[in-house]
Amino acid sequence: MDKSFKLSLLISSFIIVMANNADALVPALYVFGDSGVDAGNNNFLKTPAKADKWPYGIDLNNNTRGRFTNGKNAADFIAMLLNLPMPPPYLSLSEVERSRLITGINYGSGSCGILNTTRAGECLSLGKQIEYFTSTATTDLPKAIKRPPKLRRHLAKSMYLVLIGSNDYNNMVNNGVRNKFTPQDFAQYLVEEMTNHIKKLYDVGARKFLVSTFASCEPKTYVPESCESNYYTEKLVDRLQELQANLFGSLFTIYDGRKLFARIHENPKQFGITYLDVPCCEDASIVCANRSEHTTFDKLGHPTEAIYKIVALDCFYGSTCLPLSLSQLANAPSFLPLGN
Repeated sequence: MDKSFKLSLLISSFIIVMANNADALVPALYVFGDSGVDAGNNNFLKTPAKADKWPYGIDLNNNTRGRFTNGKNAADFIAMLLNLPMPPPYLSLSEVERSRLITGINYGSGSCGILNTTRAGECLSLGKQIEYFTSTATTDLPKAIKRPPKLRRHLAKSMYLVLIGSNDYNNMVNNGVRNKFTPQDFAQYLVEEMTNHIKKLYDVGARKFLVSTFASCEPKTYVPESCESNYYTEKLVDRLQELQANLFGSLFTIYDGRKLFARIHENPKQFGITYLDVPCCEDASIVCANRSEHTTFDKLGHPTEAIYKIVALDCFYGSTCLPLSLSQLANAPSFLPLGN
C-alpha cells in the first residue's frame, strides 16, 4: 500500500474514532437510497433483496445484519465524519424511539429506485421513503423539538443523502419500464421524477442535499461513454443547478464516483486493493479473510466496507462530491424559509 495513502487512512480512522467526542457538524443526517445505504429496512419486508444472514455484517460486531456489505456502508461513514451516530433504519424503530430521535434516520431500501415500479418484492421506493420522512418531520420531530422555529432550523441545517437510481437501470428489477423509452427519454423521465421527490423534501424543510449519479456499466469498465446512465448524469447536473437557483436557500452537491473508481482500477495498490471486482464472498458459506483488499463483497457486486470508506472520505474531503465537498456542504450557512 502507498505510504501516503496508508497514513491518510490512519488519520481518517483516528478522526472517525474521535467523532463521538466532538460536536456534530450538522444536527442530523437523513438517508434515502437503495442497497448502497440500506441499514436494515429490508429485514422487515417481504423481499428476496435481504442482507440479514451471515456473512453480511461480519465486520460490524458480527451481529448487525441488514447492510449489503461486510461492515459499514457509505452513509454510516458519512455520519461518523459528521460526528453523528450512524442513522438507524426507520422500520426498526418503535413509535416512542421515532419521537425521541433527532440525530437522523436511514430510510434506504435495497432493490428499490427512483420509480415506484422498480423493486424486487417489497421495498421502500424513494416516494415511500420520503413519505416516511415527512411523517418524521411533521409528527415525530415536533415531539422532541417543540418550538417551531427551532424545528425549522433543525431541518434546514441537517444533511440529506439521496443516493439512489442504479436499480432503475437494472433490468432485473425495473419491470421493463426502461425498455419503453429511448436512453435519452428514460433519463429525462428519471430526472423529472427525482425533481418531484427533491421538491417534496424541500417543502418539508430540507435544504442541504447530496444527490448521486451512477454508472450502469460493469465496474471494471467505467468508460463514461459506454454507460447509458450518463444521459441521466448530464441531465441531473443541469436540473440541480436550476433547482438551487430557484429554491431559496437550497444547496446541492453531487456524488459522481466514476473518476474515483477509475483511479482505483488504474492503481489499486495505492488504495490498498489487491482484488478488483473479485467477490470476497461468492458462496454464502465461505468468506475471504482479506476483505479490505477486495472492491466487491458479494456476487451481486455490492462494495466492501473498505470501498465505502474510501468513497465517503473522498466525498467528504476530496473531489468525488462536487461542487462542494461534504465538509463544505456541512459548514455552509443555512437559510431558513422566507419569513422565519
